[in-house]
Amino acid sequence: MSPPVKCFYGLFVSIAVLFRRPRPRLTPVTRGDAVRRILELASVKVGSGERALVVFFDLRCPFCAKLFRETEEVLLEMAQRGLIIYAMCDYVVHREAEHLHRALRCISEGERLGFIREVFSGKRVETGSCPEGNLRECEKVAEEVGVYGTPTLLFYHLGKDRGYVHFGYMSPSEVMETLSSL
Repeated sequence: MSPPVKCFYGLFVSIAVLFRRPRPRLTPVTRGDAVRRILELASVKVGSGERALVVFFDLRCPFCAKLFRETEEVLLEMAQRGLIIYAMCDYVVHREAEHLHRALRCISEGERLGFIREVFSGKRVETGSCPEGNLRECEKVAEEVGVYGTPTLLFYHLGKDRGYVHFGYMSPSEVMETLSSL
């Protein structure tokens, strides 16, 4: 290969590597006891089954909002059909979101997804005055399985007592692929 061609080829390979989308980084989890505790503490829990998806979220996290808007409908449908347990667990990163998370915990379980939907769509919501409750408990248990920020997705097969944690946004297709791999 002549020097100009070699240089061009090297540049092409470098650009290809830059734009290639890496596969999601999944960290193995085998702490079934912690996962079950997280499911008990989750502010939202829909469905039943052996496969669970827990999303750790902050109501002021823009990537949490993006993930929610893109996946909520399909995950809720799967949960209602009994294919998965879809849960959302508070993990407050932004201080200005604390009052929203407290308010979420003060409303009935049936209204919580609607509240989250409104917050993530940018609507102004009434928060009132609510005690903290077990907001921080969920965060403490989440850290036992490797959660350190938002959004974090915990994919877990309860029957096999194994799963994965992924930190950061995932596309809907990546979420579905990871769920089906459990």
